[in-house]
Amino acid sequence: MGFDYVVYVDVLLLYLAANFACDYLLLWATAAVTLAKTTWQRLCLGAFIGTSHFLLLYLASMRIVPYYGLLRFIPTILLVTIIMLVIAFYPVSSRQLGRLLLHFLGIGFGAGGAGLAAAYLLGTPTQPNAILGLLVAIAGILIIAELGWGVVQHRMLRQIYQFPVNIHFGSAAIRVIGLIDTGNHLTDPLTGVPVIVLEQDLLTKLLPADLAGSIHQLEAGNEQALTQLLATSQWSSRFRIIPYTSLGKKNGILVGFRPDRVTLEISGQTVPASDAIVAICDHQLDAAGEYQALIPPVILQGTLATISASPVVTPATLGGERQ
Repeated sequence: MGFDYVVYVDVLLLYLAANFACDYLLLWATAAVTLAKTTWQRLCLGAFIGTSHFLLLYLASMRIVPYYGLLRFIPTILLVTIIMLVIAFYPVSSRQLGRLLLHFLGIGFGAGGAGLAAAYLLGTPTQPNAILGLLVAIAGILIIAELGWGVVQHRMLRQIYQFPVNIHFGSAAIRVIGLIDTGNHLTDPLTGVPVIVLEQDLLTKLLPADLAGSIHQLEAGNEQALTQLLATSQWSSRFRIIPYTSLGKKNGILVGFRPDRVTLEISGQTVPASDAIVAICDHQLDAAGEYQALIPPVILQGTLATISASPVVTPATLGGERQ
């Protein structure tokens, strides 16, 4: 006894368009997360391969073409996926291909699982809501790609915008990791010198115990502590009050000191920075502890100008050497 199947062309075209869009987004998300080089033309060609396999599988399921079992065989699906990746990211080594494959499958399973769950939750067990499921799957791909790209950006920021900073007071010095902070435009109101913001616990290690105590009192609002700071002959000429405005605080002040010198470690070189004031911040700047100082961009610009005659400084080498 034979079976007759009706294929609605408009429905089939909709399925093909949806599959092509998902495959394209999966390849794009894989490229975004792994920073693999490709072009939109290659992504389209890779998505076309995946959509062609889907078309054959769809027609085979309706017994219009043979080999349904082979087409839905997991090794076959894996082979098609590898071909898609090779076409989209050619040339690619076997090691890179393995990495791309893991990301592609991870993003696909994550987004596909979310879409499948949404289809049944927003539909019924017998009639899942395929359209909403597809939209959720696409949204899942975009969200996973954005989260993955955020991780990549974080790694890039660590390499490009963070580097060691040495702050010298007399014979003592501390070495910290500084972050170039484009929002730091603080300057000494008397001299116009840029201000480096440093975590308090680090700087107070260099200061006398009584001086550190006076700083704590001044930050707590005890104005008499200012007299005690100015009375300390060795440090009075170094002492600065830095006014600032931040979100939620319009008239804040930072206690600052003029160090003997500041040096930056860039591209393996220890380079003297321009004059700077080191201001004390009473809380941790980074919860993860990756950096302990905020460096105004003007200091880096001045420092790079002094080494312009040296080998070219690239973003990949700005990070210098770290502990």
